Amino acid sequence: MSSGNLPFSMEKLMEQCGRNKMVVEAVMDEFLNQVPEDMTTMEKGVSTGGDLLEAGKAAHRLKGTAGTFGADKLHGLCARMEVLCKESNGSEAQAVYAELKVEAQACVNAVPEARATL
Repeated sequence: MSSGNLPFSMEKLMEQCGRNKMVVEAVMDEFLNQVPEDMTTMEKGVSTGGDLLEAGKAAHRLKGTAGTFGADKLHGLCARMEVLCKESNGSEAQAVYAELKVEAQACVNAVPEARATL
C-alpha cells in the first residue's frame, strides 16, 4: 500500500498538526488508543438492550479524530452512526457499526505505514 492508498490523508493530518512530526506521532498514538475504546462502546451500545446514547457519543468522538486524519469514509460512517443513535435506530446502527468496524480497523492497520512516511 503506497501512502497514496492509505484510508486517511497524511497531507491533511500533517496540516492539522502544523506539520510538526512530533504532534503527528502523538495524534497517531492517541488514535490507536481511542479506536478500541470507542469501538467497544459502540458495539455494546448497538447490542440488544445497549446504550445508544453512549454509542452515539463514542461515534462523535471518533468522528472528530477521523476528521483530523482526513479519513473521509470513517468520518462519514461515524456521522451516520451518531445520527442513528440519536434517533434510537438500533437495528440500522448495528448495520452501520459492522461497516464502521472494518473501516476503523483499516485505518488502525495503516498507521504503521503512515508513520514510516514521516
